[in-house]
Amino acid sequence: MQRKKENTGFRRDRHTQGSPHALFIRMGQCMGDPCIVLDARGAVAAWNDAMTELTGIQEKDMLGKSDREYALPFYGSRVPLLVDYALRPELLHDAPFTDILEEGPVLSRKESFPEIRGNRAFLTRATTLKGPGGEVFGAIQSFHEITAREADREPLPEMEDKYRTFFRDSTDFLFIHDLKGNLIETNIASKMHTGYTSEEISHKNVKDLMPEPYRLQFDRYQDEIVRRGEGEGVISILTKDGRERVIEYRNTLIRDSRGNPLYVQGSGRDITDRIKGQIALKVSEGKYRDILDSIEEVYFEVDLAGNFTFFNRSLPKNLKYSSEELLGMNYRRYVDEGNARKIFEVFHRVFITGKPTKAFDWEIIDKNGGKLFVEASVSLLRNSRRTPIGFRGIVRDITQRKEADRERDRYEMRLSQAQKMEAIGTLASGIAHDFNNMLSAIMGYTELARNRLPSGSPAEGSLDQVVKAGMRARDLVAQLLSIGRNYRLDREAMKVDIILNEAVNLLRATIPSSIEIRTDLHPEAGMVYADPTEIHQLVMNLCTNAYQAMEDREGLIQVSLKPVSLRRDEMNGKIHPSLQEGEYLAITVADTGCGMDEDTIRHIFDPFFTTKERGKGTGLGLATVSRITTDLNGGISVESRPREGSIFTLYLPRYPGKARRPKHR
Repeated sequence: MQRKKENTGFRRDRHTQGSPHALFIRMGQCMGDPCIVLDARGAVAAWNDAMTELTGIQEKDMLGKSDREYALPFYGSRVPLLVDYALRPELLHDAPFTDILEEGPVLSRKESFPEIRGNRAFLTRATTLKGPGGEVFGAIQSFHEITAREADREPLPEMEDKYRTFFRDSTDFLFIHDLKGNLIETNIASKMHTGYTSEEISHKNVKDLMPEPYRLQFDRYQDEIVRRGEGEGVISILTKDGRERVIEYRNTLIRDSRGNPLYVQGSGRDITDRIKGQIALKVSEGKYRDILDSIEEVYFEVDLAGNFTFFNRSLPKNLKYSSEELLGMNYRRYVDEGNARKIFEVFHRVFITGKPTKAFDWEIIDKNGGKLFVEASVSLLRNSRRTPIGFRGIVRDITQRKEADRERDRYEMRLSQAQKMEAIGTLASGIAHDFNNMLSAIMGYTELARNRLPSGSPAEGSLDQVVKAGMRARDLVAQLLSIGRNYRLDREAMKVDIILNEAVNLLRATIPSSIEIRTDLHPEAGMVYADPTEIHQLVMNLCTNAYQAMEDREGLIQVSLKPVSLRRDEMNGKIHPSLQEGEYLAITVADTGCGMDEDTIRHIFDPFFTTKERGKGTGLGLATVSRITTDLNGGISVESRPREGSIFTLYLPRYPGKARRPKHR
């Protein structure tokens, strides 16, 4: 097939690199024949008109094609062309062909192609394209059609020698077998410890070397080779003494110039030791995972972006996600912004320093919205080349410990409050007697002096103020004594609504008429176990505090009583001290007074704390309410905002029995 030079043109692909002069010198070797040029990346850089005539594929449809797509018009599959072996010499080690000749820098081979119509044979030649500095920037292959006689000519002695040398020196074992599996030639005896000699193996069929269970698969393998023209996979063979070896093979079907299948040639590699290593690794990984899954702490591995790549069973258990959901999940999915910043800072510090670190007080959120407190030990994760690829660590759930710490703080606060009240009680008990004696003398002599004054005397008003001050001092001593008393109360099971009605009726007679009192008392609310005086004092103190918050203007006090069932998830830390789940009576006193801010609410139950002016309050009323409520195993909640009034709710345990007088506790 001869063509004029002007009809055979090459267009350089825009990706082709190197010297154009060197490129066209090489291309001149095959100007009259079909030619293909690959750039250094293995993409088609040139496809001449003769190639278009040979294959029927236009140049514009092939330029830039890579991944051996250019082999499809010849083999029908992406097997290497001779130009691939020129561009990547290392591929020759696994080449299915044994008749490639090396003539200096040029590779040549006689071959026919199953996709090229007709009984046509070609002498193909390929070489690399190099720049002035010796750098490889591509490769070229020509296809020169030859006669059938030339194609069937016996190999030259030089070709035979190179073929034998390659066959002998290959690192893998090579083989040729006919379409029935009979070995024609192989170097397996010298490459594997099979126990067979070369002579013994040369007379065997491939199936004779296979274990019995695998022999039935050989016929399917043969059919696949003929149909596809190639095959690869893994088989087992038996050594002479019965040991099993695992072989990884890659085979190619060889056809004659007319496309008829002749024989199969291929290469193989003994991967038994590698398989054993993989099995050992899997066993080791299995033990490793069993150990990790047996610990309660969470073990995790993440990539550099913080996405989970590996974890033990404790992580899905704690976060309430499935393993499938967690794999690839980023840590920002289960923490808030503040904790995400903490985790990032820890990861960044570990990455920069390369040293393990401990991080405390991460708060994470599980799938159901529940909060967990954890502490973690984090270290850098590296690959075999010591390059950082992520982080790993151990996470310990400290939620219960955190809760215990908070509970301890609450108990310490209660203890401090109790000690404070005890100190006040001791002080009150110590001075009560002398203080009462002084008050008695002051008030007694004041009364005598007032009785001796003539009616309308200017001094009478002053003495009245002395008596009022003495009365306030007497009330103060009474409250101090109630705090410091150490005698047993006369407690019994009693209905609370009766005591509340009595207290409210008494209050209506003493508070200003501008303040309205309303009641909403559930008649069947139930009973509590208490002293009636305690309940009376609770309501009186709360209502007094309420009307004092709005005594200068009109207002409303709402007193209510109802049974409630408390659940832990409903309390949310609003009740102090914290209560157990169960049945309670809720006594609520709400007002429309001036209200309180959060700082005031934190101190209202402290003894002698008051926001009232001098002479209008002692600060003992709410402290007394807190003491009595706690003593009755109850709790208090307070809701208030400035200028929006206040709501005090007392929760007292509901007595389950009948109204009877139980023993004193």
